[in-house]
Amino acid sequence: MQTWEDRQGFLLDEARRDLEASQQVRPCLLAMAGARRLFIAFLRPFDRGRHLDALVELLALAAPLDADRLALSIPARAWSMNDPLPPVLPGLGDLRQRVLTILEADGSNGSETARSTLIPFDLDDNRVHWGDPHVTEGETGPVSSALLLTVRHRHELRAEDRDIRTQAARCVRLGHLVAFAEPLSQRLVP
Repeated sequence: MQTWEDRQGFLLDEARRDLEASQQVRPCLLAMAGARRLFIAFLRPFDRGRHLDALVELLALAAPLDADRLALSIPARAWSMNDPLPPVLPGLGDLRQRVLTILEADGSNGSETARSTLIPFDLDDNRVHWGDPHVTEGETGPVSSALLLTVRHRHELRAEDRDIRTQAARCVRLGHLVAFAEPLSQRLVP
């Protein structure tokens, strides 16, 4: 991924690779400061429903790096709001549509915006078939809010390089896979 405009294509490519290899998607966070890529991180494993814990660990790394653009891809399930209960049935399993959710926060132009994109997919012989994306502008839930708050308050969360190194090491120790852009990785080497 070279530019912010490449983000969705990059995240879709990574999700497709994951799905074709293991039928699962690893959540992935992209952090940028303007046009400059800071890092790409695959979130550590987490228990169902505990994704915010893992995300906050990486947001604590992104904020002091002055990340004003964040994009997170994460797998989810979707169903019609006309159904009073999600179609998860004993013996049949989860009948909800699998989707890749891409949540974005962008504060690079002086005001913060949020966007959520749901992209349905199906697997046929380990080949991914993407459906039509559904885009919603604005905050859509706690994950979207966490991204937006990080972008909005990044200036309040400054840290010395040694503290950023400590947080990066903590993230890796917890199981996140983090790849820093070259200029940043050189800056963070002690």
